[in-house]
Amino acid sequence: MRIRPLLPYLAGVGVAASALTVVTEPATAQSAPVRTEWREVFSPDGTIRRVRVTREIHASPAPRSLVEAAEVIPVEVNGPSENHFDLVFVGDGYTASEMGAYGGHVRGKFEETMAKEPFRSHRSQFNVWQVNVVSQQSGVDNDPSRGVDRATALDMGFWCGGIQRLLCVNETKARQYAAAARDVDQVLALGNSTTYGGAGGAVATASGGNARSGEVAVHEMGHSIGGLADEYSDGQGDVYRGPEPRELNVSIYSRGQMQQNQAKWARFLGQPTPDGGVIDTFEGAYYHLRGIYRPSQNSIMRTLGREFNLPGREAMIAAFYREKTLPFEKTLPVEKPFARGASG
Repeated sequence: MRIRPLLPYLAGVGVAASALTVVTEPATAQSAPVRTEWREVFSPDGTIRRVRVTREIHASPAPRSLVEAAEVIPVEVNGPSENHFDLVFVGDGYTASEMGAYGGHVRGKFEETMAKEPFRSHRSQFNVWQVNVVSQQSGVDNDPSRGVDRATALDMGFWCGGIQRLLCVNETKARQYAAAARDVDQVLALGNSTTYGGAGGAVATASGGNARSGEVAVHEMGHSIGGLADEYSDGQGDVYRGPEPRELNVSIYSRGQMQQNQAKWARFLGQPTPDGGVIDTFEGAYYHLRGIYRPSQNSIMRTLGREFNLPGREAMIAAFYREKTLPFEKTLPVEKPFARGASG
């Protein structure tokens, strides 16, 4: 089963749907290509912000002989890949003698993910694979401090783009190793570290030895699996003046407009939501303070450690089962335009 994100979420400690990627400098004989992009950065207290970072892109492939020799361990298999979601773990900075610790980190992160709804209630829809990637040295770059350089299989390291907790990985190598599994819907690369940090995208990253870093992966799977937008305001923009976003959990429609046109999460309005309170239209989302609304006061798409709100949870469940059109996805008819400044 291969699920494509509704929008292109790039790798990073969360990469926004609106992220603009620009190659600012081509590779030379002495350097790797450089890319400038928006990245989400997560703090241990759960807050999320976007920053613009410029970083080197390491995309060299791994030796085929090492990839072919990697052992694949089925952690939990609940059915055929054609109708199940395949989550594949790869590890970096784990030596041959640390495969036991790596296996423990894999199981810990998987259980952390499955403790969160709607993963918990739909656990039987997942297959989980552990690919044993052996590194020459233990740990990852720039850990516990900047300047530490280690010879590892996937080139993982903190301080990516100058951001302390941004944990980047060579995505080319991570995908190579992950492809050894039966099928791949989401890759999660674990770094052998206890330092809080991570990244997101088709190849998400997390610190294998940190008990809280799994929340980063859960948030990012909200993007890559459910096609959900970020619901926080990061101070980068004041009033949103763009078109209606295609993501199902943000909207330019006020409560009255949403009810009148039965758009987005209209059928959930007033219902209790798992992340607290009731579903309504709360102003401030999609990185802007005004002019755009989110369904609830504070979900995991706004702050780590929270639950998915009701529309977000249903979007995730639909994606688990490969539904192409979510039941609450309904846009405003083109023959009934409305004034953005209308009350409601």
